[in-house]
Amino acid sequence: MYGFLKHTHMTLILIAVVLFIVNFYWLKTGHKNAQKPVFKKILLHTHLTIFLLGAGLIGLLQINPFAESGYWVLEKVVAFVFYLIMVKSALTENKPTKMQLISFLGALGWLAYIVKLALSKQAILLVG
Repeated sequence: MYGFLKHTHMTLILIAVVLFIVNFYWLKTGHKNAQKPVFKKILLHTHLTIFLLGAGLIGLLQINPFAESGYWVLEKVVAFVFYLIMVKSALTENKPTKMQLISFLGALGWLAYIVKLALSKQAILLVG
């Protein structure tokens, strides 16, 4: 069960990142698919599924995000929320181009932070 959840979780993360980059590219190049809401809905549902699978992994592994040994999970959840905010901002059509680009780079930065937390399993900000 653990292997299935983990590999599905990671596969959906890859799909979500690729969809985000493709959607941003379509938005910046004026591609006709940028206007179709179906791609944004797929991205939204992919993010929701990633969150649910992550919650399933937390439950399966019995990690308490509010205990000192599980702070890295709490940081991952908070970083994921900030990543989602940046994705939403980057894909908003009526924002200035500079703001969209900053949001795009910010989303990739939050994603790199999440990967760092996942690989090290050490809290960075909630160390105390």
